[in-house]
Amino acid sequence: MVFLESPAGVGFSQPVLNDTDYNDDFTTDRAYEFLVEFYAKYPRYKNREFYITGESYAGIYIPYLASKLVQTPIAEVNFTGFAIGNPFTDQVADGNSNMDYYYSHGLISIESYNAIKANCASPGFSRNISTACQTIGPCQDQFTESYLRLEAVQTAIHVENGGAIPWTDCADIPYISSPSSLQKYPVILQAGLKGLIYSGDADSVVNFIGTQRWITSEGLKLPVQDKWKAWFGPDKQLAGYTERYTNLTFTTIKGAGHMVPATRPLHALYMFECFVYGQAACDSFAYPKDALEYLSGADLTAPVTSSTSQANLVYLWWALGGVAVVVVGVLGWRYVATQKTQKENVKYTELTSEVKPVYST
Repeated sequence: MVFLESPAGVGFSQPVLNDTDYNDDFTTDRAYEFLVEFYAKYPRYKNREFYITGESYAGIYIPYLASKLVQTPIAEVNFTGFAIGNPFTDQVADGNSNMDYYYSHGLISIESYNAIKANCASPGFSRNISTACQTIGPCQDQFTESYLRLEAVQTAIHVENGGAIPWTDCADIPYISSPSSLQKYPVILQAGLKGLIYSGDADSVVNFIGTQRWITSEGLKLPVQDKWKAWFGPDKQLAGYTERYTNLTFTTIKGAGHMVPATRPLHALYMFECFVYGQAACDSFAYPKDALEYLSGADLTAPVTSSTSQANLVYLWWALGGVAVVVVGVLGWRYVATQKTQKENVKYTELTSEVKPVYST
């Protein structure tokens, strides 16, 4: 697996370029050059299956790079497929779905939803009208940032000027033009590549509603090959839903956010391996347990061992003991109720046998 920090100026990649160099075509050309150099240096990886994967703005990077690889193949590079998570793809389709996502998840009222749809439907630039308008997110990247800033780590991975680079996950490089990547898909799909678009259904950054729209009604308009259905992880829990189109599969992951592998690691691993190796192969693999995902249900994949059998036997005796207590309790209650009824019947008989006085008119 190769991780590419792109474009130059991001992470450890150097140097920081001029603002005018940061556009999608320029970034694509530099990523293509990297692949040429990589395979020249490591020719043993040629002819192996090669996949490009990424998430978020990779919805632009990957279709651009995949299109270039299809039209200008690198010799002996077996470009097989691509996978993109919660992909930013088209500003109109993605952007216009935000209010639908917020409303469908109970984040805004129907009054706000209708007002926004009526007054904010025109396309345009998003601007922060107040410095108070900032997003609040979990501190999930702090550990990664601290780790990659360690001098020992930078030296170990051969970073140029290692130990002196304050690594950060976002370089805030100016990027003000983001044309749609939809026009790149026809060439990619006609090449017969394996394609996977996946969306965490709890992601409000690039939500699944807009993604479905640009795949179907508002963009590519791909015909459905296999209709919408549920899919399950190796823990036998519902992992999401999936639908297959011509040379492209769309899959949702339940409860996952913008970074699917970070929030649903077990289901993400299973999804990736099934995509690469096929369903039959990944069903034969052994998967690690994910404690957070197993909280929602029993471990149905755990093998039965002698200790498990012994524990089950103990549970059985406890269950039988509980049933016995219930039966004894019911019988005891029935006996008490019967005795009480008999006593009440005696009193009633004595009462009805008494001589009643006769009153004259």
